[in-house]
Amino acid sequence: MRMRFFLGCVAALVIGSAPSGPAFAWGCTAVASDGAYGYSNDWPSEQDAELTALKQCDKYTTSDDCQTESCDPNG
Repeated sequence: MRMRFFLGCVAALVIGSAPSGPAFAWGCTAVASDGAYGYSNDWPSEQDAELTALKQCDKYTTSDDCQTESCDPNG
């Protein structure tokens, strides 16, 4: 009886902890013409990742022309 209860609990834990679907963690890179760059990773949305990369690039550039180079849903 105890063994069945134990196995039932283990099965419930395994099933309950299984991933429910793909979890994207967006990452982007941004670059400027003077070589400055910014990057981001582990953001829940592409927009958040892109904005973060652009802000980081803007901090280090003197040319003020940062552009997004790439974004990846597994970044």
